Amino acid sequence: MPRPQDVVLPILRSAVGDRFAKIGSWTEDVDYRQFPLLNLRRIGGIRYRPGPRQLSLPLLELSVYGTAGLTSTEQLYEDVLEALYAAVRNQTPTDAGYLHSIAETVGATQVASPFQGSWLVRGTVRLGIRPA
Repeated sequence: MPRPQDVVLPILRSAVGDRFAKIGSWTEDVDYRQFPLLNLRRIGGIRYRPGPRQLSLPLLELSVYGTAGLTSTEQLYEDVLEALYAAVRNQTPTDAGYLHSIAETVGATQVASPFQGSWLVRGTVRLGIRPA
């Protein structure tokens, strides 16, 4: 099964990449960090029991950091979420696979940002991922 990031990151870079300074699965050192940024992290999930090589169901945390204000950061989060829903609707292929399904498990939540002078909006989604 592909890493969720190998399927999701190309989709997001194509759909909303022009709105972010960085889209990835880790955050740079403070000397190199630019905003807005989107960090994608797997926080759990399973493989589909009847077909463990056909479908995985990872749980992903989406964290959007912005410096233009809370409203702008919330909108960026919504744009990311809509891009994922569109990828499921359109069965958008990547080299690693495609998104089969999506379920928002925790909606957009404002949390304290660890980075001074920035806002953080975070949520989680469970994605169905099929390999290429």
